[in-house]
Amino acid sequence: MTRQFLTALSLLAFFAVTLPAETVTDRLPRSTPEAEGVSSEGLAALITDLDEKIDAMNSVMIMRHGKVIAEAYWAPNSAETTHVLYSLTKSFTSTAIGLPWPKGNFPWTIK
Repeated sequence: MTRQFLTALSLLAFFAVTLPAETVTDRLPRSTPEAEGVSSEGLAALITDLDEKIDAMNSVMIMRHGKVIAEAYWAPNSAETTHVLYSLTKSFTSTAIGLPWPKGNFPWTIK
């Protein structure tokens, strides 16, 4: 994974955890799926599958090229609903640290 992707992932996690939902959704740029090279039909099929196969869906937001191209909310949730994300930052941090491990790409030395 590229450093740029990891930085974007970390920032997204930070903002998702620290800002109210309405602030996050107001600041994220929007686009259509087709404008970003994604099929609307494919996204609709994905969201339908999520709805049918996962019992506890709250919401899903899909981004491409830094723009939101799809989002869905399952009742009683909405874009304004604050989600409790226990220990999520820990998961993002461990992933960001673990990805470069096999290649030895660390900015520090482990002794």
